[in-house]
Order: sequence, then C-alpha cells, then structure tokens
Amino acid sequence: MTKRPLGRRETLQLMASTPVGRVVVTEGALPAVHLVAFALDGECVVFRAPSDSSLAKAAHEAVVAFQADHIDPATRTGWTGTVTGHASRVADPSAVARLTHLFPDVGGADEDQAWFRVTSEFVTGRLVHRSVDVRTPAEPDVPM
Repeated sequence: MTKRPLGRRETLQLMASTPVGRVVVTEGALPAVHLVAFALDGECVVFRAPSDSSLAKAAHEAVVAFQADHIDPATRTGWTGTVTGHASRVADPSAVARLTHLFPDVGGADEDQAWFRVTSEFVTGRLVHRSVDVRTPAEPDVPM
C-alpha cells in the first residue's frame, strides 16, 4: 500500500465528490464523531444538525475537524481528506436559504435545524493505492 499526500485543492475537490462525512467535536472533554450530509461552499464545509442536538451544541463557535473519504473495499484504494477549522452557526435567513440550495434533497428550511459553516484553516489529504509488485517469478528448476 502506498500513501501519497494530496494538496489542498485536490483534497477539497475530492471531498466535494461525496455527500457524507464526519464532524469531530469535543463533548464532555472527549472526542465525539457525528455522521452528517455536507457540501462545500467555496472552501468551507457546511452541514446541518437538529438545533437541540449534542452536535449543534458542541459545534457552536468551536474548533472542529471534518473528514470525508472514499475507499474501495475490494482494492483497498481511495482517498481521505480532513478539514480543521472554526465552526459557526449560520443564522442569516438569506444565507440559510442559499445553503439549502446546496442540498437539493433536503427540501425547504426546517425550523428545528441549525446550519453550520466550518472554515478550512487546515486541509490535509491522502491518496491510498496499491503498490505494483515488480518482482520476477522464481526461475523454474532446470536439471543440468
């Protein structure tokens, strides 16, 4: 297996190709991981969560990590990307309406949902692929 670091732009492009990722927050001084639907708005990750959820409470004005990936289990190849930055709640109604359009399957704005934007202060990524084995097969035994 070979791992190659990805640049910021390539990582964000790959992350934009998948609709689900994980938000990592701190809850009670411990890390907690939440699966969310997300989109990229420029270089910011946007997602929503129920307003009264532990995710909404923990992500409000906090430093969080966000990870998305795609790995093919048959070949064990793929990529992973992580964004670390400040999360803030999006409260402006026009901004919420605009973000809602990034999620066509979500429908209209839902009152009990909180929208969040995560800045991409640190972006890291890795491409994982199989190494090609270039060893030659053993020579057959030939009697002399």
